[in-house]
Amino acid sequence: MPTTNTEAMNEHLKEISTQVSPGAHAVLVCDGAGWHQKGRRLHTPHNVILLRLPPYSPELNPMENIWG
Repeated sequence: MPTTNTEAMNEHLKEISTQVSPGAHAVLVCDGAGWHQKGRRLHTPHNVILLRLPPYSPELNPMENIWG
């Protein structure tokens, strides 16, 4: 994807959804990025669950170690 936005996230979620076994769910850990927020524009498939990190939790987000 050339950009990171809600539309790209929707496509990513759709692709993850296609890889989940029937009757199972995928759990995706998300940080507070704007394109990870629920709303009218973000469409979460029925077999994908978004697990949001608390607002400030660098110890739970491995990416924080890369930027820090």
